[in-house]
Amino acid sequence: MWSLGEVAAAVFRRLEDVPSVWLEAEITNLTRRGQRVYFTLVDDSGERRHQIDASMNTAVFDRLVTKPDDGALVHAYGRVEYWVQRSQVRFAVARLELTGDGLLRARIEELKRRLASEGLTSDARKRVLPYLPRRIGLVTSGEGAARMDFLVNIARRFPPAQVLVVHSLVQGESAPGELVRAIAYLDGVPDVDVIVIARGGGSLEDLMAFNSERVCRAVAAAATPIISAVGHETDVTLCDLVADLRVSTPTKAAEAVVPDAAQLTAQLARAERALVRALRESTARRRRRVDDLATRLGGGLRTRGSVAGAHLAGLGARLAAAMRVTQTNAPMHLERRRLALGRAGAMYLADTRARVEHLAALHTLLSPARTVSRGYAIVRAVEDDRVITDGASTRPGDGLSIELRDRRIQVEVSG
Repeated sequence: MWSLGEVAAAVFRRLEDVPSVWLEAEITNLTRRGQRVYFTLVDDSGERRHQIDASMNTAVFDRLVTKPDDGALVHAYGRVEYWVQRSQVRFAVARLELTGDGLLRARIEELKRRLASEGLTSDARKRVLPYLPRRIGLVTSGEGAARMDFLVNIARRFPPAQVLVVHSLVQGESAPGELVRAIAYLDGVPDVDVIVIARGGGSLEDLMAFNSERVCRAVAAAATPIISAVGHETDVTLCDLVADLRVSTPTKAAEAVVPDAAQLTAQLARAERALVRALRESTARRRRRVDDLATRLGGGLRTRGSVAGAHLAGLGARLAAAMRVTQTNAPMHLERRRLALGRAGAMYLADTRARVEHLAALHTLLSPARTVSRGYAIVRAVEDDRVITDGASTRPGDGLSIELRDRRIQVEVSG
C-alpha cells in the first residue's frame, strides 16, 4: 500500500519530465494577488471543456504591451508545476501573447485610446449634415449588397438625388489603401456635399479595414461630412467613432442623407396652408386696426378742430383789444417821442457849434499868419516853395522868399 506522500512524490516526478510548452487557450477569472497574477486557461474547442489554473509574475504581466482581459484568446508559454503540499497542478506562465480576435481587439482598443486622446472621436468636432446635398459620394464594394441597398433607398426616398459611387475593396490587406484613396477623391469633388462609407456585416477580421488607423485618419481629415454605415447594429468600428455620423446599415444611411420626398411634399403643403391662413388672419387684423385708427383719427381731428377754433377766437379777441389800446395811446407816444427828438437835436446842434468855434479859435491861434504878425518870418525856397527850417538845406546862389507881416521879399544865399 502507498502512502499519500508516495503518490504525491510519484506525480511530482512524472510532471517534472513535462517540458515547457506553448498553449493556446482562453483566459478567465483573471485576478491579482501580491506578486502573482492568477487566471484560468480554458479550451472549449474539443468535445470536452479542458482547463488548468495558471499564474504569472506581476512584473512580467505589467510589461505586456497589450494586457488580456477575461475572454481573450492567448498563447501562453510556460511549464506545468505540481505543488506537493496541496496536490495542486498549476501552469507557470513565462510569456503571454494575445492571439486571434483577442489580439485584434487589443490593437483596436489601443488605437481607440490614441484617437480619443487627440479628440478625433469627440462629439464636439462632428459636423451637421447638409439637409439637401447637391451630390452624395458613396464608397463601397462593387459586388456587395450594401451598394444596392443604399441606391434603392435613395431612389425611393428622393428620386432627384445624385450619387457618385466609387468602388473599393472593403476587406483584406489592400482595403485600407483603396478606402483612403476613395475618400480623398470624393473629398476633392466640389459638388459632393456628403460622403457615405458602406458595407455589410462580417466577422471582426472582415471589418478590420475600418479599424485601420489610415482609414480613421482619412475620415477625420476630410473636409466633407462623412457617414459610416459599416456592418450591422452590433458591429461598431473605429471608423464609426471618427465619422460625423454612425448608422447601423446602408438603408439607415440613405434615410440620414436625404429626406423622404413624399413627406417633404406633404410638409410643404401643410406649411403653405398655414402660411396662407396666417396671412389672411394678419390681413384681417391689420384691416381692423386701420379702421380703428381711422375712427380714432377722425374723432381726434374733430376735437382738435373745436379746440383750435376756440383758441383762435380767443387770440382774435386779445389782438383786437391790443390794437384798440395801441390806437388810443399812439398819439400820446408820438408826441412824447417828437419832443424828445427835438430836445436831442437842439443839444446836438449846440454841442456841434461849440466844437466848431473851439476849432476855429485854435486854427486862428496856430496859423502861420498869426505867427508872422508877432514879428516872425517864414523863409521859403523860391524853386519849390518849401519852408526852410535850417541853413544846411540851402546852397550859395539859392533864391529864398521871406514872408513878413506885410510883404514878401526875395533874397539870394551868398555864402
